[in-house]
Amino acid sequence: MSRAEQDLQPAWLLHRRPFRNTSLIVELFVPRLGRVGAVVRGGRKDPSLAPFRPLLVELKKGGELYSLRGCEPRASSLRLDGKALYCGFYVNELLTRLLHRDDPHPDLWPLYEQTLTALSHGEMLDVVLRQFEMGLLEEMGYGISLSDDIQGDPISSALFYQLDPEQGLVSAGSGYAGADLLAMLNGDWQPSVRKAARQICRALLAPHLGDRPLKSRELFREK
Repeated sequence: MSRAEQDLQPAWLLHRRPFRNTSLIVELFVPRLGRVGAVVRGGRKDPSLAPFRPLLVELKKGGELYSLRGCEPRASSLRLDGKALYCGFYVNELLTRLLHRDDPHPDLWPLYEQTLTALSHGEMLDVVLRQFEMGLLEEMGYGISLSDDIQGDPISSALFYQLDPEQGLVSAGSGYAGADLLAMLNGDWQPSVRKAARQICRALLAPHLGDRPLKSRELFREK
């Protein structure tokens, strides 16, 4: 067993589901290990195993799944209410669906924590989500350049562009306004920029999410 598996280490709970009579299978996000699955014996009685609560965990490797041997809070739970709560579920679902187990993403850890903090502070929710989606796509190697088209030419505020999700932006007669793309790059989140960012992020994420709908999107629509 490695030292990383022996030590208490920070973690966030992404998802939990019942296992046998009193246990759980949880998906955790850990900076040194990435997304890991773990069995928690008798875990349904542990109130600390909740989303948006910073945790310290002790993990032991045991085949495909770890065994969670210890768990304690490392700080107070973040308060996410209303739409912010469903945004938090969405962020967790993206990580659960897109990250491979046991594939470390240490650079994604601070982005995740910053995103949850921003959601808890009531910042512009859609902008927070777009920034997280773009950071996640970049970390996974699926991001695109907003400063240049696929030919290497700088994005022009006077032109329009179409999106090729596998390659990037292509100059075209209609589509996304270059001015909006440059504003997105510079963090100038005007209404037209927020709309374009939402469409671009959805198009980039779609090939990697597959046909199965996101439960968090359905919950959000129901509310």
